[in-house]
Amino acid sequence: MRAHEFTLHEGADFYGYFKNDKGMFSYPKDMQFKVGHVSNVTARSILSSLRLDPDFENTSPYPIDDFLKATQSYLDVNASDKDSVEYDNVEAVHQEASRFKKLHPEITHVGFN
Repeated sequence: MRAHEFTLHEGADFYGYFKNDKGMFSYPKDMQFKVGHVSNVTARSILSSLRLDPDFENTSPYPIDDFLKATQSYLDVNASDKDSVEYDNVEAVHQEASRFKKLHPEITHVGFN
């Protein structure tokens, strides 16, 4: 295969999860996502900013309440940096996780996939 024939699909989406009847993480089928597809680097940067494990490919989703506490803490501590891309990224996943919790009370975890 030549380089121009090869397509690499890299990146991550932010999901809300619950454990299904088989104990596996799943997400609501009617779920709509407001945070767009981000690069793996951006997903790792967000998680690192929150002092969470940035190796999202090899870790389980985070409990939603813990994630919301971490994002709110970051936003409070870094309020003076509101114009930074990092702040905007954390704010976006905070708003998305809050929206998940409100619209889909069955969601117990969030994470990048």
